[in-house]
Amino acid sequence: MAKRSPAVKMDDQDFFHQFSKDPDNIAELFTHMNDGVMVTDADKRIILINPAYEKITGYTLDEMYGEDPSYIASGHTPRSVFHDMWETIREKGTWTGELINRRKNGEEFWSYITITYMKKDQPEESYYIGLIRDITEQKQHEKVISHMAYYDALTETPNRVHFHRKAKEVLMNAEEHGEKVAVLFLDLDRFKKINDSLGHYAGDELLHEVAQRLLTAVGKEGFVSRFGGDEFAILIDQAKTTAEMDDIIFRVFKKVSEPIKLQNQEIFITVSIGVSIYPDHGKDIDTLLRNADFALYQTKDAGRNNYFIFENDPSQQTFDRLALETDLRKINISEQLEVFYQLQMDIQTGKVYGTEALIRWNHPEKGLLTPNFFLPIAEETGFIKEIDEWVLAEACRQTQYWRENGHPDLMVSVNVSKSLFESPYFVKTIRNKLDKAGLPPENLILEISENIKITDLRNAARKLQPLREMGITVSLDDFGTGYSSIGQLKRFPIDNLKIDKSFVMETNGNDKDAAIITFIINMANSLNFTIVCEGVETEEQLAFVKKEGCQLAQGYLYSKPVTAAECAQLLEDLR
Repeated sequence: MAKRSPAVKMDDQDFFHQFSKDPDNIAELFTHMNDGVMVTDADKRIILINPAYEKITGYTLDEMYGEDPSYIASGHTPRSVFHDMWETIREKGTWTGELINRRKNGEEFWSYITITYMKKDQPEESYYIGLIRDITEQKQHEKVISHMAYYDALTETPNRVHFHRKAKEVLMNAEEHGEKVAVLFLDLDRFKKINDSLGHYAGDELLHEVAQRLLTAVGKEGFVSRFGGDEFAILIDQAKTTAEMDDIIFRVFKKVSEPIKLQNQEIFITVSIGVSIYPDHGKDIDTLLRNADFALYQTKDAGRNNYFIFENDPSQQTFDRLALETDLRKINISEQLEVFYQLQMDIQTGKVYGTEALIRWNHPEKGLLTPNFFLPIAEETGFIKEIDEWVLAEACRQTQYWRENGHPDLMVSVNVSKSLFESPYFVKTIRNKLDKAGLPPENLILEISENIKITDLRNAARKLQPLREMGITVSLDDFGTGYSSIGQLKRFPIDNLKIDKSFVMETNGNDKDAAIITFIINMANSLNFTIVCEGVETEEQLAFVKKEGCQLAQGYLYSKPVTAAECAQLLEDLR
């Protein structure tokens, strides 16, 4: 490559004389700087580089002399960055930013660069100074941290947090252009049976393989995410017609149904899928996911290995609700209901503080149902009180077992429904369950949701005070979503304040949710309440709530709700 001769050629001393009356000292600084330095003439032709620049790029001054600085460009920095760079230099005389460059050996590296235009009376005597720092290692570290925050460790697919962020971008674009977006919610049929038969390691292998097959089936036409367990979500914004969407779903069924070899045997797996469409079935991602989830259970009702599109049909929803109500009335609680546990962590020590007991229904046909599907029905039918009492007894029994087996300080939080709380035998029921399990009152936390609308504070205080005197902790759950006022908090006998996950799981530490969280924490601390933040899903969120003064946290960052056996393993791992 022929080199251009600079308009004004100067040696090192000529250059330094333009800056200082003491060129020797300046030259020594120039030589020993850790950051690379590059100087060009007015025509942007390199006339000087320092040893650090040579070390960073691999090029010598002889090789770079007379070249344009873009000689080391990788071609992977967006053109818009260079446009902004020169525009800013023209307007302000200096620019700082990041560029992707290439060393002499062909290796790409990230550069943190400041370019300053030194304007002289004679334009041909003007020059540019560039300071360059290699930040490749820092960028790689940031990439690792970002990957951990937004990708599922097991399947290496985007996680739920990443999915929500992506979905918000896609829906905004769809609204702007009047387009439709499909949300697919799916889980593996009878995964629990395979997991129990072959073990968790084989189950993990299966989930990883299914995730890769979903990515292959969807390709660039959608966004695949693992939500947890055997649940996946797919965002499709490239399918413009129903036929195109059907084609993608068909590819998913075909790819997943191919045999998978696990432990020297072939396993066949199928999936059930629920579909919702933007904007027909919702204009925000939470509504779309909820409706896709509802459609998923319609699929399971119809026999699995199929898909249903959500329908705004009240008569069908009423029919499904009645069927579920009938099933709920006929269940044997101890056979079909199961208590899952989610870890609660002490933020300051990083140790396990306790668990929250959460109900699940192992429906013989619909599979594992979360509380939002059946607890509203149980509340309407009055069956909720019986469920509450069973969960309380089971959680106390299990926690006492863990206490006797190496976890003496473990706490357990149990939710209390309005039906149980208003029962005249509420206090007696709590005492009986504790006595039967042998669990000390000091290890029990009763969580009363803000949404149960306790209006008779005097009567509520009469019920809770004797429990607190026994040593039981009282926690106000879902705070920020219901009907509490600061005046009520002053009179209501509680120990813990639990900030609802809807604030925590979406915050980036610098938004409206963050402002609300900060306000609640400051208020609660002033009232001497212990703060519990639920919905903590990222290290960023954890760092934020810790900085603001939160004491306890729970969320997917630590663990999802898991079975008692899985929780026991987590407790051992974190001991």
